[in-house]
Amino acid sequence: MKKNSAALIIIVLLIFSAGMAGSLVQAEGINYGLLIVDKNGTYTFWDLENEEGAGVEITESGSIMIPLKDVCALMPDVKFNYNTKTKTSTVVNLYNGRKVVLKSNENKCTYYALGSKKGVKKALPHASYISAENKAIMIEMSALKWVMGNSKGVKSFKVTDLQAAGYDTLNYEGVILYNPYGEVSALPLASKVSNLGRTVKVTIPEGFSVSQIFDLLVKKGVSSSTKELYEIMDSYDFSYYLLVESIKANVNRAFLLEGYLYPDTYEFYRLSKPQDVIGKFLKNAEAKLTAEDRVKAENHGLSVDQLLTIASLIEKEAGKKQWMGDISSVIHNRLNKGMKLQLDASIFYVERYIKPFIEGDINRYNSFYNTYKCSDLPAGPICNPGRNAIDAALNPNETNYLFFYSDSQGIYHFSEELVNQKAQN
Repeated sequence: MKKNSAALIIIVLLIFSAGMAGSLVQAEGINYGLLIVDKNGTYTFWDLENEEGAGVEITESGSIMIPLKDVCALMPDVKFNYNTKTKTSTVVNLYNGRKVVLKSNENKCTYYALGSKKGVKKALPHASYISAENKAIMIEMSALKWVMGNSKGVKSFKVTDLQAAGYDTLNYEGVILYNPYGEVSALPLASKVSNLGRTVKVTIPEGFSVSQIFDLLVKKGVSSSTKELYEIMDSYDFSYYLLVESIKANVNRAFLLEGYLYPDTYEFYRLSKPQDVIGKFLKNAEAKLTAEDRVKAENHGLSVDQLLTIASLIEKEAGKKQWMGDISSVIHNRLNKGMKLQLDASIFYVERYIKPFIEGDINRYNSFYNTYKCSDLPAGPICNPGRNAIDAALNPNETNYLFFYSDSQGIYHFSEELVNQKAQN
């Protein structure tokens, strides 16, 4: 094979920050990836956290340990083999014939040049090992440089380089490039990379707030920043969705779309436009809230927004589905009697999911969401309720209950009169 016809494979290990505790730290909730160029010069991104296989681990000293087998499997012309008898791993570059042999718990590898039967010992920043977490063979990422074309086949890049190339620097803090066939030149522009736009699945739990959902979307790589999501939620015109169009204007509402980001499993493109992400939630919500639901809400004298607000209160107050019907009856009964709802979940929402995410007077929404203060429903939903809570809001149990509490065992108790909870416990 001629050198000028060989594939230029540049592998980029995208490095993220991680806390250090102990000699080895699993990079929990942090993504690492590989960027590979094929023979046609096409860059393909692979995210180790989202692909099947082992993840990346970090030592206390900051050494990045990669799952050797999984990384090699993504590299054309680089092959991995493990000898169970000698407990050694061999990596071969089929293009230049270079290979390295590594043994677990050793901080050296043996390097073999093309055609050489005599190996040369090379020091590694950290000993290889078999991970207790994922049972994979882990090596310090620089060990692969011995199958590169020369010592200049490795180069690191900083955040400023990533910014200039259009990468998501909210998640990525550094880059290491490997070129098995020559020198590393420049970091490719993000716009030249395929598979960055591939889809990722995200499951939104029932009862998550807007802030929790936005944080999860950024963590999963769907969006580049929560700031953009908040800005689009506030400024973008989503009124072409009937659900949004029907929301009455209310300056005392903290987050317009709280309650409308329907909890479900979604498939998004990575680094999507924030309006596309939010739009997918709204489209799903419109499909899940049926015409029958709307008729039932009207029969209760409720708008869809009021329905979702009641459902959100049920979602956060009920530990399990079994309590939802009775909790719904308490809410409906108190509303019908003109009583304040006095639900603790509304206070928690203000303190945990409004105040930390707004600027200015952080107390300005207190009296509009705290159901010990407001005379009716809060100014909007306090979370994004699931189907069970919506059904409970539409179909309250027929009771005369006006009060409830849960005991130390998590059992809910309902009554028509206020009881002494301490005496009951």
